Amino acid sequence: MNKTLIDLAALFAGVVLAFIIQDALPPMTDLHGAHVLLVPMVFCFAAMVLPFAAMLVAAFYTGFLSDLMYLHVVGGRVEIPLGSSIVFFVILGSIASGFQPAMKSRNVWPFVVLSGVGTSGYLLLQFLTITLQRGGFLWEPAVSWRILAPGLMAALIAPLFYWTLSQMDRLIPDGSRKMRPINR
Repeated sequence: MNKTLIDLAALFAGVVLAFIIQDALPPMTDLHGAHVLLVPMVFCFAAMVLPFAAMLVAAFYTGFLSDLMYLHVVGGRVEIPLGSSIVFFVILGSIASGFQPAMKSRNVWPFVVLSGVGTSGYLLLQFLTITLQRGGFLWEPAVSWRILAPGLMAALIAPLFYWTLSQMDRLIPDGSRKMRPINR
């Protein structure tokens, strides 16, 4: 129980830090202005290591903050309703929780794939929600880049993120956390 609370507190701080970092990063001009998104990757990692009940708390927290960060009001209407990100993170977290055995055996590949797919899925959900709110469907190549490129970037950053956290985990004096090399 105590370890779970520490992990949740670390997630809460990590999500806020991820928001700060991703907002400070400039858009990738070569990729049609796509942005690097770190929050879905941070949540995906947490969902793969936390117990299911704690993951639900993490999904609510991450989704609620995401909805507040991307609150978009046009013409007096909110385009992305509060709570839609919570539902997405609960679904992503439920899928990621199924890969906990892989994470316990230090297999990094499910985390990498889910980080990329989760990030692109999150952006696709936002795009579809805004499209439905506006009543018209417009798909251009720039839309594809802005949905797929952040997912690709998340998948490329995920191994470094995993390695960094595994190195930090070695510093925690907890006998239950014995690190082994990453399976490739």
